[in-house]
Amino acid sequence: MAQIILEALAISLLCLYTNKYYMKNLILLTLVLFTFGAVQAQTQTQTQPKTGHYKAAEEMLLAMNMKQNLQESIDQMLAVQIKNNPSMQPAEATLKEFFGKYMTWDALKEDYINIYMNEFTEKELKDMTKFFSTPSGKKMASKQSVISMKGMQLGQEKVQAHMGELQEMLQKVDK
Repeated sequence: MAQIILEALAISLLCLYTNKYYMKNLILLTLVLFTFGAVQAQTQTQTQPKTGHYKAAEEMLLAMNMKQNLQESIDQMLAVQIKNNPSMQPAEATLKEFFGKYMTWDALKEDYINIYMNEFTEKELKDMTKFFSTPSGKKMASKQSVISMKGMQLGQEKVQAHMGELQEMLQKVDK
């Protein structure tokens, strides 16, 4: 889930930073948002009372090592964006500062808890916590950002490989 939000944010920042390919990036952003379900990641930001359900979501996120995984996802996403778009290199420090302010565990913890509480029951969260406490669960949690990044790259490659066709289809819609 963290990776999806970061991917959409990264593409948005890229669109803002590189107006040269604005339309292409806007199309990619839209596709990524719908393809990877980032639209579903929106949630209410009010703090939930510390109920059993809340605690179950928090414990599950901690078992997933979300704080570390979130930071790793941000670092990987930024490295990929700069590698793919060297013109963003001068903005790297600014992007790190921005992410350090708004995309940290402390800034997002309540939002993530709300997301998981809205999607899973207390029992399901407790079951997942048990899994993420096992060696296999810990490995899965540690690999999620890599798997998500590879999925994002795959999606971008597929869209880019057929961008001409997509543009033609979109032009027909505008007529």
